[in-house]
Amino acid sequence: MPEDFQRTSEMAASLQRLRKLSDERQADLRQQQQQHTDESDDAQRRVEDLNSRDDALDRRAETADRRDEEQGKREAMLDDRQTALDQREQLLGTTERDH
Repeated sequence: MPEDFQRTSEMAASLQRLRKLSDERQADLRQQQQQHTDESDDAQRRVEDLNSRDDALDRRAETADRRDEEQGKREAMLDDRQTALDQREQLLGTTERDH
């Protein structure tokens, strides 16, 4: 009987150690999972931030393109006006010399 009691005590102690190891392992797994989740969340936030910045840069580029296009149109219009003025000046100069 004392032998059975000793074995039972050893088994209980062994079971307690196994439970403790299992609890520690579960805690480690939860911590790793939480770290992985946190890292995934951080990575997702970084990707979203980068996408937002890319969108803002795209909008700025589109605005600059529109502005450049408008500037090009204004310059072409001014060039046309200058050409018309130069032609008038030539005509007036020729007409005055003819008189």
